[in-house]
Amino acid sequence: MIKKMRHIFSTFAFLALVVFARCQKEDTIRSDEQMVIKNYEEHIHIGFPGTDKIMQFSFYSCGVNQLFALEKVSYFSGSTAYNQGQASDEFSSCTDWIGPYYVCSASSVNSGLTPKFTGGWHGSNGDGTGSPTASTSEVSFVVDGEKASGNFETNCSQVDLNVTNIIHGYDYSLTNKDLLKETVCYSIKQNRQIDVQVRIKALEDIVIQRYYGLQSQNFALFDQVSYIADQQVINTAGINVNSRCSTNEGINTILLNSNKNQHQLRLVLNTAEGLGVLGNLGSGIPKAFSVSYRKSYFNLVNGKDLPLKRGEEVYWKGSYYWD
Repeated sequence: MIKKMRHIFSTFAFLALVVFARCQKEDTIRSDEQMVIKNYEEHIHIGFPGTDKIMQFSFYSCGVNQLFALEKVSYFSGSTAYNQGQASDEFSSCTDWIGPYYVCSASSVNSGLTPKFTGGWHGSNGDGTGSPTASTSEVSFVVDGEKASGNFETNCSQVDLNVTNIIHGYDYSLTNKDLLKETVCYSIKQNRQIDVQVRIKALEDIVIQRYYGLQSQNFALFDQVSYIADQQVINTAGINVNSRCSTNEGINTILLNSNKNQHQLRLVLNTAEGLGVLGNLGSGIPKAFSVSYRKSYFNLVNGKDLPLKRGEEVYWKGSYYWD
């Protein structure tokens, strides 16, 4: 009898521990104070707890160039759905969040070649097909100030992802040289904010002829786009038409919004430093614009070429604010 009672007590204690552990996990997911980061074989998933829904950003290699970047944004109805991996809405990337380049060697500017985008999701055909035009050479990530590696799952307050990409020019068939070293730093905060800083180093004497930098994929969640100077809305348009900011004065924000304000995404460009000062924007070209195939862009280099000597660097900073 005593042996049987001990068995029953042990079983009860084990079940209690299991229930307690599950409750602890549920409470962790519900917490508004921290994110949940999971890393499995360099597929990084960052979840954001909420009372009625949970968001998750997923970063891993994607596109024709297999660059390490934001590959998926997922929404979950609650903790149970999140723990089971059952998303209510899921949006896989199919194009750039960080812009590609019209770039060639200084010696090729007058060669008569047709400019094509390289880097990002753009292959040798200038779009998402053809031979790769870039590669990721290094990825590292830091969780709450500590460098992390291997497979793990933990709560945190900030994740910093550092990605180094090597990029061809559209004249690669002539030069067979890499032209750019692009370092992208993503700082993900617990309020669903992603700060981005991109440093661009010339590996040869080059000319950048067009570069958008900060841009967005306008998911089906969104119905309209607004162009904002600081806090003032300048003009608004439908999400599925070609549009542009009606004035360049002070424009630093693109706001994507749903009709019922259920979903928002703000793109904010730092216009006080780096390429954000927009010294390479030609006359009559808008600082910000959107296109009918549901993308929005900032113009960082357009209308004025940006020549760089070998070893010279430029940079820009911006942020994404989700919901």
